[in-house]
Amino acid sequence: MKAIIFAGAKISDYGFCKDYMTGADTVICCDGGMHHAKALGIDPDYIVGDFDSAAPEVLAYYREKQIPVRQFPERKNETDMELGILLALELGAKELVLFGGIGDRFDHTLANAHYLLSLLKKGIRARLVDEKNCVEVIDRHLTIEGKKGELVSTLPLSMEVTGITLTGFSYPLTDATLTLDGDYIAVSNVLEEETATIEIKSGYLFVIRSRD
Repeated sequence: MKAIIFAGAKISDYGFCKDYMTGADTVICCDGGMHHAKALGIDPDYIVGDFDSAAPEVLAYYREKQIPVRQFPERKNETDMELGILLALELGAKELVLFGGIGDRFDHTLANAHYLLSLLKKGIRARLVDEKNCVEVIDRHLTIEGKKGELVSTLPLSMEVTGITLTGFSYPLTDATLTLDGDYIAVSNVLEEETATIEIKSGYLFVIRSRD
């Protein structure tokens, strides 16, 4: 089951959303994320949050359409995006695409990126996506389908990531090790083939596909 989750960070251009939404089984809006759904002309399946950042008229619009709403107090342990993720897992989702989770608040952005590890450990594939970035965490293998010249960075999330082998890149690696406190930073590698692979033996690795 694939779930799309809209959080509230700014999205200026929605053109990138369509490809990621293909095959989605459910759409969940987290508080202000419902603005994105409305801009796309989408009726979400669920809305969650404390609604401190949602326009009242947009919430009323979806209430009138009888979209299920789960409202939470402002004082809570979870962020609104986390509430949406927990609902998706409750529904049985095994793949998550998280929109509106990369924004001006670095603490929220970093927390959302780190939350990908918790999801990976639960057997969930999760990607944090905006107009210019697609972020995920891997512990074994990833095949990338893309365009030649696309930028891909591979950054350690655990203290050490071993056995890193990159094929189909301008800067290949074979059985390499990256450490969180090391001097070597594997940023802005370049796809040399339309299909590239990343293999690791141990640890957790951020894979970040970006464009300027």
